[in-house]
Amino acid sequence: MQTIAEVARDFTALLRSGRFAAAGDRYWAADVISTEPADLPGGVHTTACGIAAVRRKCAVRFGAARIEAIGIDGPFVTSDQFALFLDLMITDPAGGDGQPFTEIALYTVRGGQIAEERYFYA
Repeated sequence: MQTIAEVARDFTALLRSGRFAAAGDRYWAADVISTEPADLPGGVHTTACGIAAVRRKCAVRFGAARIEAIGIDGPFVTSDQFALFLDLMITDPAGGDGQPFTEIALYTVRGGQIAEERYFYA
């Protein structure tokens, strides 16, 4: 089984390479819990439980938007958790306008999988 640091490094490497779905597929636990600061459009609540609900949350959150650039600081590992500071440039294909987005992500790892993720942004 991978250590927390190994999970954190590999998960982060997948994100840096733009392989967001692959990162989730590889590391989300079946009962993963994902928490945003507020409800999202389309009836997606602050907390999503389970892989299907988390995938739906991600689809609603980013919709047709493209992540054009990503900068990541971290991972910062402690105990059974790691954190990432993410700076994204997100483009809406309909309008073509890019918008910067910054967040902090905190991940809790159990049994080599991400059991919980929490996002913080302004």
